[in-house]
Amino acid sequence: MKVFCGRANPTTGSMEWLEEDEHYDYHQEIARSSYADMLHDKDRNIKYYQGIRAAVSRVKDRGQKALVLDIGTGTGLLSMMAVTAGADFCYAIEVTVLSLGLMSESLKYLNSFRKY
Repeated sequence: MKVFCGRANPTTGSMEWLEEDEHYDYHQEIARSSYADMLHDKDRNIKYYQGIRAAVSRVKDRGQKALVLDIGTGTGLLSMMAVTAGADFCYAIEVTVLSLGLMSESLKYLNSFRKY
């Protein structure tokens, strides 16, 4: 059995209907599309990092440990920002399988820099 899925063509901006096999996971497609926009939004990410850094600094200035909870972590970008900003620990919570794979790869990449 085939299923039809609507997708926006990035070149034309028009909606196209594509035929996928019955095992196609539409929820994963939605997850993929929303993460890419956020990951490549430089202005958004700079503002998030500035806010996270300010919040972590305020907590540390009070002499407390900075603990971060990132619910719906996706790729782990905000969690990595928190740790880079000086958070003592970050809990990254995610439920979608695709995101867990992306986050795992992102963390491996980030940890490769800690050797230097």
